[in-house]
Amino acid sequence: MGFYTEYKNEITTLQLISQILGKIRLEYAPQEPQWAHVTLDITPRGFSTGLLRRGDTHFEIEADLSRGLIIIKTETHDTHIEMASGKPISEYYQEIINTAAAEGLKLYINTKPQEMDFKTPFEDDVGHHHYNDHVANIVLKWFQFARDTEMQFLAPLRHRKVHPGLFWGTFDVSCILIHDEFEPFPDDSKVIERAAFDEHMIEFGFWLGDDTFEYPTFFTLPYPFVDNEELATDDSFPEGSYFSADMAEYLYEMKNGMDGVEAENVQQFLEASFRGAFDHLKWQGFNHCTEPLKMGDNQYGDAQD
Repeated sequence: MGFYTEYKNEITTLQLISQILGKIRLEYAPQEPQWAHVTLDITPRGFSTGLLRRGDTHFEIEADLSRGLIIIKTETHDTHIEMASGKPISEYYQEIINTAAAEGLKLYINTKPQEMDFKTPFEDDVGHHHYNDHVANIVLKWFQFARDTEMQFLAPLRHRKVHPGLFWGTFDVSCILIHDEFEPFPDDSKVIERAAFDEHMIEFGFWLGDDTFEYPTFFTLPYPFVDNEELATDDSFPEGSYFSADMAEYLYEMKNGMDGVEAENVQQFLEASFRGAFDHLKWQGFNHCTEPLKMGDNQYGDAQD
């Protein structure tokens, strides 16, 4: 049984907690193209809104998965909210909003879950209460692994980019390369898509799985979307990679955990799918984009002495 299949309830509870934090970031961060301002930061201990401002007050809210806490940070105080098995989403929501208000932060968000199969508002949700410390820490390790591998691939590229972050609507850790060419989404009535997809782009991402994918999976999605075509995956891709015409993206399912070999395979997948998507979109300037940086090596990723 794959990770997602075994721990679906626990993952769903974590996603709903991330949605509360994400909707706060949505309301109080300056807006950017491709919804880049809504992503949550992956931290050493969990995920966070990053630095936000409400009126004259700067604040941050972090889900500390290593200690099972939600921490509301202001200039002078840290306030802790316990994450626990059996505690429903309605309680998390009320505690976050009420605790913030006690610190002088009156926060207002849309409480309906986004991009999920159910629409019960956070304040009424008593059905999702499956927090588990063990699962939360595995999720944290997966998110850190995804963030690190994506950043290693993305960082040296000479192109407009959105750095890896947690897109809480779909609970994926993703990054984006954006090309300077408008391509409006064809249906302007779809609020999320019309802002997410309005320029040529390639999204590189990771999610923990779903009802179709039992295992954590990396993906590469070109936009404009590939329509009724299956892009090739040759021997430059790691074994097990493929292109899904139905999903219009390259896929690599992580059935062997996150060991060193798999980290290398993910890098190979990202590089090969980048080249395939770049060529498919007929972008110009691949050699410039991949021109090596004129910098000496630093200590990124070095083992400790």
